[in-house]
Amino acid sequence: MADNTVHLRTTCPFCGAHHDRITPSVSREEVFPEDGDASMCWSCGEFCIIDNDSDLGMRKPNKKEQREINRDARFAHMRVAWRTVKAQ
Repeated sequence: MADNTVHLRTTCPFCGAHHDRITPSVSREEVFPEDGDASMCWSCGEFCIIDNDSDLGMRKPNKKEQREINRDARFAHMRVAWRTVKAQ
């Protein structure tokens, strides 16, 4: 199994946590996050948007992006899994 982790320095715009890598939630041979991709902050569980123009490397979702995140069951499942792991 290939390691799909990409070293990418970002800071969560919600909680300020610093991250040094990102791993896709789906299995792919090659992955590199692109501007506009959503990513979950492991520290606070909020979904951020990759934005290479931002000093943080991420930004808060705009209203349209937030609606899409709220409607997508995959994001809801990720948040439930995050809460489960954090509670342990």
